[in-house]
Amino acid sequence: MPALLWTLLQFLALTGLIIVVARFLLYQPAKGIAHRLHLGNRAAGQLLGYLTSVPELVTTIAVAAAGFMSAVAFNILSSNIINVLLAMGAATAYRGIRDLGSPRLRREHVLIGISIVVPIVLLLTGQVESVWVIPVFIVGYVAYLVVLRRMSNDSPGPVEYEEFSRVEVGRGLSKRTYLALNGAIIALALVGLYFLGDALGGTVHELGTTFGVPQIVIGLIMGVVTSLPELTTFVSSYHAHRGRALHRATEEVTHNVLASNASNLLIVQTVGLAVFLLVAG
Repeated sequence: MPALLWTLLQFLALTGLIIVVARFLLYQPAKGIAHRLHLGNRAAGQLLGYLTSVPELVTTIAVAAAGFMSAVAFNILSSNIINVLLAMGAATAYRGIRDLGSPRLRREHVLIGISIVVPIVLLLTGQVESVWVIPVFIVGYVAYLVVLRRMSNDSPGPVEYEEFSRVEVGRGLSKRTYLALNGAIIALALVGLYFLGDALGGTVHELGTTFGVPQIVIGLIMGVVTSLPELTTFVSSYHAHRGRALHRATEEVTHNVLASNASNLLIVQTVGLAVFLLVAG
């Protein structure tokens, strides 16, 4: 029991550190860069979605190398579902749930739905460890980028020039210096998330091997923990737009979910399967 308690305490401590890193070393610098580059909310959301998928990638590699591919699949599925639920929770807290379900975002909703249905199908059909998944997912990711580009061309999102005007982002710094500084902070955050994710993967692996926790439970635990960075960015997006244009936060959060779910399924699970087949398969 003491050993199990110590493992759980490590799990909780790593979880807290992941939240702090995501909130202060990912969201704020990424939004600052988006502002200085005059990116719209969609582009900012996509950027955040990819950045907050780093914990999934790191833990997936560690767990797949240990031979728990089913846990990886359950992690991807649970993460993608939890991302949607957390976005809905954040929207509800800031009275934006109706806007989150707006018809203008129907194509994004369809893609997010696909990111949940596909892993369910793979799990139900027992194809999680099949090698054919790798080339199919690579083609799927290319198709996703094409669809995303067409969506942006059809209805470009608003650009938010005044997003950080109250805090005068980068005052006194040249554009190049400001971008380099924030890029360095993001790189530091990604390195930190790599080591935190690796340590987290170790604690999850110990839960599965030493204490006999089922892979489905491991996957669900991983899904909850690795979705915490998304939660911090969802809340931060709504908080930054509070009392102003709610649709901006909605588009940013929606594309954050979309990019995170798409990268989880088409990139993270593909890498995890490749590692599993090479190392543990």
